[in-house]
Amino acid sequence: MDHRLLTKASAFAVAAAVAASPALAQNDVSTLTDTIVITATKKLNAENVQDVPLAVTGYGEDQLNALKVRDLQDLTYSIPNVQLDDVGTIPGVANFAIRGLGVNSSIPSIDPTVGVFVDGMFLGINAGVVLDQFDIESIEILRGPQGILFGRNVTGGAVVVNTKDAPDEFEGQIRGGVDSGLRGTGNNYYIMGSVGGPIIEDKLNLKVAAYLNDDEGWFENLNNPGENFGERQTFLFRPSILVRPTDNIELNVKYEYGQNRGDGPAAQNHVNNAPGSGMGGPGFDRNTFDFAIDVEGFVDQRWDQVTAELNWDVGFGDGRITNVFSYRDYEASSQSDIDASPVAGFESRAQIDQDQISNELRYAGRFFDRMDLTAGVFFFTQDI
Repeated sequence: MDHRLLTKASAFAVAAAVAASPALAQNDVSTLTDTIVITATKKLNAENVQDVPLAVTGYGEDQLNALKVRDLQDLTYSIPNVQLDDVGTIPGVANFAIRGLGVNSSIPSIDPTVGVFVDGMFLGINAGVVLDQFDIESIEILRGPQGILFGRNVTGGAVVVNTKDAPDEFEGQIRGGVDSGLRGTGNNYYIMGSVGGPIIEDKLNLKVAAYLNDDEGWFENLNNPGENFGERQTFLFRPSILVRPTDNIELNVKYEYGQNRGDGPAAQNHVNNAPGSGMGGPGFDRNTFDFAIDVEGFVDQRWDQVTAELNWDVGFGDGRITNVFSYRDYEASSQSDIDASPVAGFESRAQIDQDQISNELRYAGRFFDRMDLTAGVFFFTQDI
């Protein structure tokens, strides 16, 4: 079967599901049917998603805003055969599966089967992945093995996230919101904004973006009634610079500092809805949010990362040479109540320190107006 038919069917299924949702305004529905371009094929020019011979679903900035996407997990409900879930042991650890291929583990030395790429940088471990996203240009989900274009750890597929570049015209934006639940506990506040534009016309653009989320916690730990559980604070800071020293050379550098801290996971103990858990505490109905744990735990995650993408347009095949260098330093400490009971049983403390460096060098061009050529080399190393 032509993969393009699968792509069109996927796009239609998403549009149909959205059209049936009363939560979206009519203009949001029309936004979701706009043309989407795909960069994950790494060709010379971005392509219309309907013309890409891959099973791929893509969302641009307008579509992501219409769907109210604030992290990758939000897309789980919009894409067929794709589950972008949090593993649950500590916040932010990806348990991604595409077409049934996934790894359900928070152990950092276990390689994922779905690779996540941010501005061309492969995230070497599954920790620190399912965190708040903002100022995003596009998100592309490729289903099926993607080893030719992305190397290892993409047996199930690839998730490609592209953040917004420093703009050619001055612009600024700010968004905020408050979420609340029926339980009447804590509210969830968030604010995000960016400002940027040209410093030297056609030569130098700068932009600064920031995000702050203060979640007061929606849950209640019945072992400590009257107190909100699930508190979380997230801060992201992302400056970027776009330099064009000549007409055919462009350098795009992005830095990000992130911090995420708060309570441990809200875990429910049950044995097929039986009244006893076997761990010294009561079992809870799966259809409720009731739970009782003796160790509320914590999580503290921090990371610094930088990507530098150099594009050089050359005459050979009217092509482009691209070099993407990236570095990431991620640290996390956490404590979780694994047995999810109100008595001492199985608790876990963990600490992760990961450093990674990668570099991709590739060429993309088109010959005789009918043949596309993409070739390159990729280097990656990390210490955990």
